Order: sequence, then structure tokens, then C-alpha cells
Amino acid sequence: MKANLIIINMHKVFIVLVYTLPAFFIFIITDNVNWLMGIILAIGNSLGGWWAVKFSVKKGENFIKLLLITAVLIMAVKLLNIF
Repeated sequence: MKANLIIINMHKVFIVLVYTLPAFFIFIITDNVNWLMGIILAIGNSLGGWWAVKFSVKKGENFIKLLLITAVLIMAVKLLNIF
């Protein structure tokens, strides 16, 4: 479709935010949040996201496409129990 992966990823992150926030508030209301683990996970996700953005801008879209194709192929091999 000749779409820019960075723009597509921006839309994906917004969609995830839209359905994650209501779920998060439901978990808070029902007291099902492990705050320590959640904060550690949030810090890790934030640092990983920051690093990934810097990496994708530095390396470019073609490298990200190659990395994505490689990851999909590895996952397919694993799911098909080839190795």
C-alpha cells in the first residue's frame, strides 16, 4: 500500500490508548492492579519506546521493514514447530 510505517505506528498507538484507558480504569475500580509491577512495566515500556523511536528515525524505514519481516519469519518457524 506504500504506507509510511512511522505514520501507521502512530495510528496503532492511538488505537491501543483508546481501548487501554477504559480497561485500566476498570482494573483500578475493581482493585486488580499490582502497582509495583505496573510501574516497573511502565518504565520499561517507556524506555523501550523511546529507544525504538530513536532507532527507527536513525536507521530508516527500510531497516525497520527488514527487521519486521525477520521477526515474522522467526515467529512463523516457531509456531510451525520447524525447529
